[in-house]
Amino acid sequence: MAAGAVTLGGCSTDDSTGSRASAYYQCDRGPVLKVDYIADEQVQVQVGNDEPLILPQVPSASGAKYMTARHVFWDRGGEATWTVGRMMPMTCRKVVPPGTI
Repeated sequence: MAAGAVTLGGCSTDDSTGSRASAYYQCDRGPVLKVDYIADEQVQVQVGNDEPLILPQVPSASGAKYMTARHVFWDRGGEATWTVGRMMPMTCRKVVPPGTI
């Protein structure tokens, strides 16, 4: 089965490229994250209507961790943490993409 053909709850695949899957996460302190898993071990994270951020993947003992000097997105299945700077990490849960219900 081709990787681009798999769709999980809360995820969607861009059929035109097959290299991007999107997921949405609702964080405990308010923001909704749109996360695009893109080729070359990177994610693009968009918080609300802010400019998207590209975060490269880094080694992790569990889950998939993506980070820059200021941002960390750590995905562990249906749950993730989102940290900006020195703020307390937010717990975020995967949700159904907007407009699909």
